[in-house]
Amino acid sequence: MKRAISTETRSYDMEVKADAGTLQTAFSETEEFSKNEVESTAHQSFGVTAFEVTKYAYSLVLLVFSFIVVMAAIVTDQANATEYSIPKGVAIPLFCFLLIWLGVIEGGQGALVGLQTTPKDQYAQSHPISLKCTELAHDGDNMERFIVGRQFLVVLLIFTINMCGAAVGGADVLNMGSTMNSIFLAEALAMILVTVNIGQLAAQVNAADCMLDFINNYFMLFSTHFSLAIEYSGLLHSVYLVQYIFSAITGQPIETNEPERSGFKSLLFWGRVLLSLTILGFSLAVVFEALVKGWTGMWEGVPSWAAMVIVFGVLLPFVGVMEGMQIAAFAVVKMDEEEYRNTHKIAHANCQLLFKGDNLGRFLIGRQLCVCSCMFVAARCFSISKGHADIVAGDTSLFASAGFQDFINTGLLGAVVTTILGCLIWRIIASSYPLMFLSNPIIYAIIKLCLALEFTGLCSASWVLGKFMKDSPLFPEYQPDAVRLEGAAPKVTRRDMDIDLSITVIKYGYSIALLTFSFVIVMAAIATDQANAAEYSIPKGVAIGLFCFLLLWLSMIEGGQGALVALQETPKDQYAQSHPISLKCTELAHDGDNMERFIVGRQFLVVLIIFTLNMCGAAVGGADVLNLSSELNTIFLAEALAMILVTVNLGQLTAQVNAADCMLDFINNHFMLFSTYFSLAIEYSGLLHSVYLVQYIFSAITGQPIETNEPERSGAKNAFFWGRVVMSLAILGFSLAVVFDALVKGWTGMWEGVPSWAAMVIVFGVLLPFVGIMEGMQIAAFAVVKMDEEEYRNTHKIAHANCQLLFKGKNLGRFLIGRQLCVCSCMFVAARCFSINKDHADIIAGSTSFAASDGFQDFINTGLLGAVVTTILGCLIWRIIASSYPLMFLSNPIIYVVIKLCLLLESTGICSASWALGAVHRKVAGFQPDEAYIGLATEDHDDLELAA
Repeated sequence: MKRAISTETRSYDMEVKADAGTLQTAFSETEEFSKNEVESTAHQSFGVTAFEVTKYAYSLVLLVFSFIVVMAAIVTDQANATEYSIPKGVAIPLFCFLLIWLGVIEGGQGALVGLQTTPKDQYAQSHPISLKCTELAHDGDNMERFIVGRQFLVVLLIFTINMCGAAVGGADVLNMGSTMNSIFLAEALAMILVTVNIGQLAAQVNAADCMLDFINNYFMLFSTHFSLAIEYSGLLHSVYLVQYIFSAITGQPIETNEPERSGFKSLLFWGRVLLSLTILGFSLAVVFEALVKGWTGMWEGVPSWAAMVIVFGVLLPFVGVMEGMQIAAFAVVKMDEEEYRNTHKIAHANCQLLFKGDNLGRFLIGRQLCVCSCMFVAARCFSISKGHADIVAGDTSLFASAGFQDFINTGLLGAVVTTILGCLIWRIIASSYPLMFLSNPIIYAIIKLCLALEFTGLCSASWVLGKFMKDSPLFPEYQPDAVRLEGAAPKVTRRDMDIDLSITVIKYGYSIALLTFSFVIVMAAIATDQANAAEYSIPKGVAIGLFCFLLLWLSMIEGGQGALVALQETPKDQYAQSHPISLKCTELAHDGDNMERFIVGRQFLVVLIIFTLNMCGAAVGGADVLNLSSELNTIFLAEALAMILVTVNLGQLTAQVNAADCMLDFINNHFMLFSTYFSLAIEYSGLLHSVYLVQYIFSAITGQPIETNEPERSGAKNAFFWGRVVMSLAILGFSLAVVFDALVKGWTGMWEGVPSWAAMVIVFGVLLPFVGIMEGMQIAAFAVVKMDEEEYRNTHKIAHANCQLLFKGKNLGRFLIGRQLCVCSCMFVAARCFSINKDHADIIAGSTSFAASDGFQDFINTGLLGAVVTTILGCLIWRIIASSYPLMFLSNPIIYVVIKLCLLLESTGICSASWALGAVHRKVAGFQPDEAYIGLATEDHDDLELAA
C-alpha cells in the first residue's frame, strides 16, 4: 500500500537520483583511455593538460597553506577552541577526526544511494561490512531517514569544526600580514578550503566509483546507525509536516516501502513532529533574540535589522536555493526538453546553461564550495560572542540558566534552524515543483557563480587527495566496483594522467627546494662553527671540502655496487674496448669470491662514510643559522633532517638512479676502481670477519654448504682466515664494551633526559634490530621474488601476506627507495648514539673509556667504533639470516608495518629530487644506457663473423 512518509520519499527519490547523478556526473571521468590512447592524445592537448596541472598544483599548495594556517591558529590559542576552553592538544585531533567523519558520511551517502540497485549477493562475501551498511540503509524507508539524519549531522559537524578551528577576532599567525590574516582567518577561507577539499570532495571522488570499498568499514556502519538515530529522535520531524502539506497541494500520495503505521506508531510520529516544531520554534526565538541584541558573531557594525535580513533574507534562502537546485536539476534532466521549452522559458534557459557540456558536474563542485562557505557563515551568525558585555554581565537567552546558556553560546541551535529552514524544506519544494523552482531568474546567476568557482580550481586539490588515498599505503585499497564485481580491468582516464603528472611536478619541485634548503643550512652550520667539525677542530674550509668529497665517494660506492652486481652476467668482451676501466673493475670484483668480499667491505665503508659525514656536518646542540625559527632549527638541524635529505639524495639515490641503466658509464673511472680496491682491502683486513663465523653457524644449522667460486683454502690460508675471525671478534667485543660503557655513563650524544637503561633499549632493542630488519628484507625479498607463490602460500601465511603487499605493482621499487631513507636516518641516529659528548663533565675532567690514553680516547670520541658494531650487528648478520631463511625472515608480522612505513615515506616525494638530479648528472656526464654500447658491440661482432 502506498502511503505517507515521503514527498519525503518523492523528495528523497529525487535526492537518491541527485546523489547518484552527482557522483557519476561530477566525480566520474566519462572519457577513458588505454595507456597507449592516453599517450597519443596527450600530445594533442598539451595546453589543456598544462592548465589542469597548474590548477591541481596551486590548489594543493593553497590547501596545504590553509591547513597550516588553521593549525597555527589552534596552536597559538587564536581559534574558537580557546573560547570554548578546549585544550589545543584536544582541539587538533578533534578537528582532524571531524574532517574524517565528515568525509565518511559525505562519500558514504553517495555509495549507499548508488548501491540500491546492486544485488547484495554479489558482494556479500567480499565486502561483509558493506553488506551490513546496505542491509540497514536499504531496509524499508531507512534510506530516506538516513538522508534526513545525515543532513543534520553534516551541519552539526561543520558547526563543531567551526567551534574548534575558526579564528578569533584579530588573529595573527605566521607573521602573514593583516591582509592575509583577514582573508584566510577572519573571512574563514582557510577553514572553507580545508573542509571542502579534505572533508567532502576528496571522499566523494573515491566513493563515486569505489562504493563497495569506501563503505566497507565499521566507522561507516556506525555513522549509518548514528544518522538513523538522529532522525528517529524526532529533532527534524517538523520537515515532514511541510511534506504532508505539499502532498495535499499537489494531490500526489507520499510513497513508502513500509506498511501503514499502526495507531501507536502514528501517535509516536506526530508526537515527534510536535516536539520538532517546539524545538524549531525555541531555536528561532533564541536566534532572533541574539541577532536583535547583537550577541552573535555577526560582523561588527551590522545593525540588528540588517543582521535579520542577512540571515533570513539572504543566507538561508541562498543555501536553500542551491540545495533545491540539485534536486530540481536531476528531476528535469530526464524530461523531454519539449515539455517545458515554451511553458517555462526561464527554467529552459537555466537548464540549457546547466546541462551544456560538462557544466552539470562543474556546477555541483562549485555548489559544494558555496554551500560549505554558507554553512561557516551560518555558524558564525548563530554562535554567541562570549565576550559581549551583556553575556559577561550574566545576561542569558530567554532567562536560561548559566549552564544552558553555555550550550546556546555554541550556536548549535542554529544547526537545527539551518538544516530545516535552509536545507530540507527547500528540497521538498524543489522535488514537488522542479520546473517552477528552476524558473527563478536568480538561478541563472547562481549557476554562473558556481561554474566560475569551479573554474578557479580552488577545489582541484580534492582530486589529488582522492588519488593519494587510493594509492597511499595508509588507506585501504580502493578499486572501482566494476573491478570488484565483474573482474574488469582498471581503466586509465585523462584526469588520472593529469593528476599523476601534477603529483610528479609537485614532488619534484618541493623536493628540490627542500634539498637546496637543507644543503644551504648544513653549509651554514659548518661555516658558522655550529657543526661537529668545530668540535673535532676541523677547519671549516677543510670540513666543507671533506663533506662534499664524502658525499661523492658515498655516491660512487652506492651506485657502483649495483653496477658491479648487475654486470656479472654480461660478457666482458662486449665492453672491453669501449669501457677499459669498467673492465678492470669487473675483472677485479668478479674474480673468485671477490664480489662477496667487496659487498662486505663496502657495507662498512658506507657506515664509515655516514659516521664521518656526521662528524663534519651534524649540528651542535643549540645551533641557530640563517635566522630560522626555533622550530625549523630543531627539525632540520637538531633532528638532522637536513643531513639526512642531503645524504640520501646526493650521496645515494641520485647515483643509484643513473647506475641502474648506465652501469658501464658509471663505473668507467679510476675512482670506482680505487673504491673497489679499498672495499676489498677493508674486508681483507679481517675487521669484519666475525660475520663469517655466523655464516658457518647457519651453514651447519641448515646443512647447506657455503657456496664458493674458489678452491678449498690451504692450511696457511685457513689459519690466516680463522685468525682474522678471532681478531674481528676481539675488536667487536671491545667496541661493544666501549659502547656499553659510554651509554651507561651517559657520555654519548643520546638525547638529554634519556636514562642509561632506556638508551640501551633504544640502541640494541630498537635501532640495530630495525636497521637489521630492513637490511635483511632486501635480501629476503629478492630471494623470494623468484619463488613460485604456491610454495609458501599455505605454509608461511604471514610471509605470503607481506610478499603480496611488497610485490604488488611498483611497490618493490617504491619500498627500496623508502627503505634507503629509513636506513640512512637510522645510520645518523646510530652515529649520534655512538659518538661521545666531549662536553660531558667526566670527559672534561679527564675520564676515559677503560683507562685509555688521551689520544686513543679522542679516537673513541668519534664514535667510529660504533661503525663496527652497526655494520656487523645491524647489517651483515641480518643479511646472512635472511639469505639462509628468507621465508622465515619475512614471517615477522612487524615487516608488514615496515613495508607500509617505507611506502609512505616514498609516497611523500621527499626524495624525488634524486630523479631530477640524476637526469642532470646523466646529461652533463654524457651517460648512455648499457644497451647503446652492448648492442653495438654485438652488432660489430656479428659483422666480423659475416665477414669471415
